[in-house]
Amino acid sequence: MGRSLRLAVAACAALGTLAFAGSAWAAYTPSLVSVSLTNGAGKPTTMLLGHIQGVTDDPTQKDTIYAPAGYGINLTAAQNTKIGDVSSTWVLRNSGNQPIDVDGQIIVDSPANYPAASNTCTPGLTHEAVWRLDITVQAMALHIPIYVDRVTTGPDAAFASAKIELCLPGPIVGTPSGAQLTFALFDVNGVFTNPASTADRVWHALFTPYAPGTPDANPAGTTEGQAVVPGRVSLTLKSQSKRRGVVIITGKLLVDGRAFQGATIELYVGNKKVGSAKTKGNGTFTIRKRIKKKTRYRALTSFVGSLASCPAPALPAAPLGCKTATLSFVAISNTVTARRKR
Repeated sequence: MGRSLRLAVAACAALGTLAFAGSAWAAYTPSLVSVSLTNGAGKPTTMLLGHIQGVTDDPTQKDTIYAPAGYGINLTAAQNTKIGDVSSTWVLRNSGNQPIDVDGQIIVDSPANYPAASNTCTPGLTHEAVWRLDITVQAMALHIPIYVDRVTTGPDAAFASAKIELCLPGPIVGTPSGAQLTFALFDVNGVFTNPASTADRVWHALFTPYAPGTPDANPAGTTEGQAVVPGRVSLTLKSQSKRRGVVIITGKLLVDGRAFQGATIELYVGNKKVGSAKTKGNGTFTIRKRIKKKTRYRALTSFVGSLASCPAPALPAAPLGCKTATLSFVAISNTVTARRKR
């Protein structure tokens, strides 16, 4: 798993705690997380896509994720190509609701292996591409299909460039020990190119649950989650040498050109984390270090937070409306060289 995915997993854990805490009064309110590792307009980017829901929520039958209009979509990867990794958490309903963490891979499969006539998740439909989420739960290999299609016509084309459908096995049939997904985050490489605009990008997801205690979908319980990907994220770093080897590392985080408060900045030398700080109201942070020789520093940050309301109108296909919204980003700073001053 790459460093950016590890950072995003850690950031999602905080949001996941909020989601789990709220599940006592939320019948079914999953959240979508969408993170772009490169925010530059028109630049190829790795996307991190995530699902978070409460442990007492109904199990999810399907996530239908819409990439915003303007994204370039490349679905030409050959069969059996690995395009990403996944980190997930499952609750074993038949084993005292024990949570387990499971990692796996995203592999390109052939649409021919998923004939429309026998597809119970998207019945009667063929798809442009199929990705396969490969994991092992309780010694059982699970191959979970993700159906992917570019959106070029119809009502969805007004707001979407691609449709991604994650079809989950349910705890009643299909998973060992009644395993139910509560968290998943996976990266997708070589597929997406950012829109030409630097405006914020709003991703939509429709979450359809299983009817409680059955292997059947409950379309009437479908809710929506939205995820904001900022069009511009900037993390800058500077160093100032003081006497006796003390160096002051300062920096600033801007999101959409505005100072961003409350993000955790991690400072690295090579691959080793050597410090951290939170950004202040003006987006700045300071880390004090002592060095014996010339040292090169770089900073990273990964942020996932919930929004008070959904930024875009709810999709008509969500009978219960938009219930959750998130803001997420990853930023990597420039590298600075600190020199010891006697």
